[in-house]
Amino acid sequence: MGYQLGEQRCCIGVWLAPQRRRQPCPFPHPILPPDTQAQCAACAMVDPGKMLARNATMDDGRDYALYLAWFGPGLTKVGLTATERGTDRLAEQGALAFTWLGRGRLPAVRAGEQRISASGLAAERHRRRAKLAAWWRLPDRHQRQHEVRTTYQRIIGTVPWPPGLGREACDVVDQAELFGLDALPPSCQEITALSSGAVLSGTVRCTIGRDVVLDTPDGPLLADTRLLAGWLLQPTTAAPTGLELRACDYAQSNDATAQPSLF
Repeated sequence: MGYQLGEQRCCIGVWLAPQRRRQPCPFPHPILPPDTQAQCAACAMVDPGKMLARNATMDDGRDYALYLAWFGPGLTKVGLTATERGTDRLAEQGALAFTWLGRGRLPAVRAGEQRISASGLAAERHRRRAKLAAWWRLPDRHQRQHEVRTTYQRIIGTVPWPPGLGREACDVVDQAELFGLDALPPSCQEITALSSGAVLSGTVRCTIGRDVVLDTPDGPLLADTRLLAGWLLQPTTAAPTGLELRACDYAQSNDATAQPSLF
């Protein structure tokens, strides 16, 4: 892949899921290069997905699924997604394994999510760095699935189930091979920001959720593709340039127990 960025990064507007279209920002507000959220404050405030995350949507008429996701040892997460999206949400988040917990309308599914989070058996979010660090410390498939099944059984056995939330049987889906985690390099440099006119290019080694690892002449690079949002992109075969980098070795990270924050 290879992209050259334009001159200015602007707000991407609002994604309207039911219409499957994006509503442009009326003012195209500038967005800072290091930001992973490429929306201005006004668009973020009315974005339906952001409103759902803030628990500002009571019921939008769609059916939802409650899931239990696994991102690494000790990193289980409970969340919800519209059933019409299938497993897209799990792929976007880079969930290495998951199982469905239940299905129903939004109020019941949200209640289930909140009760499970309050029980301490699964969090609603984990730090991105903790997730990335887990990629280099993965147990085998059997151990991954065992941790998901064990957490599922504890949830079913201890958490009061909300009315209207249908229960799903435990059926663990493992996505480590889908993401190509067996191809991870021992270490890499991470892109922290892209400047005007920068070139992001290389050979894709693996893609996990929104992150991509690229092989370049100067070594592997880890890029959060959300940094590309809001830039005008042109295809290019030029070498990488204009990238802000930091050396990192997630294989040595001990961040898995850090305070959770938004991904």
